[in-house]
Amino acid sequence: MPIQSGRRSFPRHGRSVPEPANRAHAWRAAFVACVLLLAAAAPAVAEAPDPSALKADMLVSMAKFVQWPDAIMTQNRGQLVVAVLGEDDLAAAIASVMSTRSVNGKPVFVRFARRAQDVRGCQIVYIASSELGRAAEVEELLRGTPTLVLADAEGFAAHGGMVNFSGSPPNVRFEICLVRAQQAGLRISSRLLALARVVEPGD
Repeated sequence: MPIQSGRRSFPRHGRSVPEPANRAHAWRAAFVACVLLLAAAAPAVAEAPDPSALKADMLVSMAKFVQWPDAIMTQNRGQLVVAVLGEDDLAAAIASVMSTRSVNGKPVFVRFARRAQDVRGCQIVYIASSELGRAAEVEELLRGTPTLVLADAEGFAAHGGMVNFSGSPPNVRFEICLVRAQQAGLRISSRLLALARVVEPGD
């Protein structure tokens, strides 16, 4: 099989391109190529993650490492029921994110509560910033029930609650009051505790 030359032949007929035009075309092509290479090499500007959506995702992950008594799972027909008391950005994100997820194969049902007593019977209760003034009332109402109570307020876990978020993206952390969780009949995996800051009541 004959080897073809790598040189490209052009037809002899037709109008030839003048040399200056050829040179201008080559410079234009080189410039465009350089711009494309620089654009490809430039690091993409990543959008800052939405803090509330990030925390809602973290809550989904947390729930996978919490074990609730069988009785409350039966009572809620195999669903993980999350109550949101009040309004803030995280409350909206929890409703948006968690209602489309499942936790360990169990569907998640999110409901908004207007009164403190409406949170009874839920496995997770989020107290929004608008209702933090009623946190003590909620905690007393749920005392002794297997309900994970959390808020997006530093120090909440140590002062009456069980879980709170702290920090901001990309360094969002969470604190857990293991004593209160255990008193409520919840079992929290050591793998989750290893990622948390475990606090004592009154810390």
